[in-house]
Amino acid sequence: KDYGLVSKGEKIKATFQVKNTGTAPLEISQVRPTCGCTVANFDRTIAPGASGKIEAEVDTTGFSGPISKAVIVFSNDPETPSVNLVIKADVRAFIEALPRNLLRFNVLQGEASTDKVVLVPYEDIAFKVLGVDAAGGPYQVSYRELGDKDRLPDRKGSQWEVTVTVPANAPEGILNNKILVKTDAAKAPEVALNVSGIVRPIVQVIPADINFGTVPGDAPVGRNIILINNRQGTELQVTKAEVDSPSFTTEIIPLQAGQRFQVAVSLQPGASKGSHKAT
Repeated sequence: KDYGLVSKGEKIKATFQVKNTGTAPLEISQVRPTCGCTVANFDRTIAPGASGKIEAEVDTTGFSGPISKAVIVFSNDPETPSVNLVIKADVRAFIEALPRNLLRFNVLQGEASTDKVVLVPYEDIAFKVLGVDAAGGPYQVSYRELGDKDRLPDRKGSQWEVTVTVPANAPEGILNNKILVKTDAAKAPEVALNVSGIVRPIVQVIPADINFGTVPGDAPVGRNIILINNRQGTELQVTKAEVDSPSFTTEIIPLQAGQRFQVAVSLQPGASKGSHKAT
C-alpha cells in the first residue's frame, strides 16, 4: 500500500485484506513488524474461501522523505509460509522551516546574536502563527507574516518569519533546546525548531579547575597551567594572579600581548599533610 504524500507526525493506519483460496483453514501464527511499524490486529484463522484482515500502523513522527516499512506474516500456507506486506509513503512536514529547522549560535557573552527561519506549507493553504514556546531557553522570539515583497519565491500559501535572538545577557554555556511554534494548522499544530550552539565568555579560562592529585610530602614543586584567551580585536592585561593559600604560588607568563596568557600555579615543597584547596 502506497499512501503517497503524508504529513510528518501522521499515523498511517493500513488494513490488508487476506483471502484463503485453499481448501483448509488458513492459520496465521504470527505477524512481525519491522522498525517503525506496529501491528494493531489480525485474524488468526481464515476459513476456506473466506477473507480476513491485518491491521498495521506507522507513526511518521520520526521519519522524513520516502519510507518503506514491512510487516512479515507467518502462516501454515505450505507454498508461501511467510509474506511481506509493505507500507510506503513520502513523509513531509506539513509546515517546514526554511532554510532548515536548525538554528546554530556561537555567541560571546555581552553580544546578542540572531537567526531567522521562514515557515512555509507544502500545500497552498493559509495558516497563522499563534505563539511560541521557547522551552525555558534564554531566547527572545518574534514572528511576523511575510508580505508580497518579502516572500520566498515559488512557494504558495502563508509564509511566516520566525526570529530567534540569544540576548547579550544570556548565561555562559551550551545551547541545546527545542522551540515549538504554535499554529492554527490542523495538520501541524506545532512546528519544532532545534537550537544548538554555545555562549562563550569574552575571556576564556582553561581549565576552570586544576587538580594536583596525591603528592608525596618530599616531592619537588608541583606545577599546573591555566590558559587565558581574550577575544580577538580587544586588549587584555593580566596584572596579578593571587591564591588564598600559602601552599601555592603563581606566575603570569605572557604568550601573546593583549590576547593570551598562561598562569602557572605551583604547589610548594614541604606543604603540610592533608587536603589543600585554594581559589
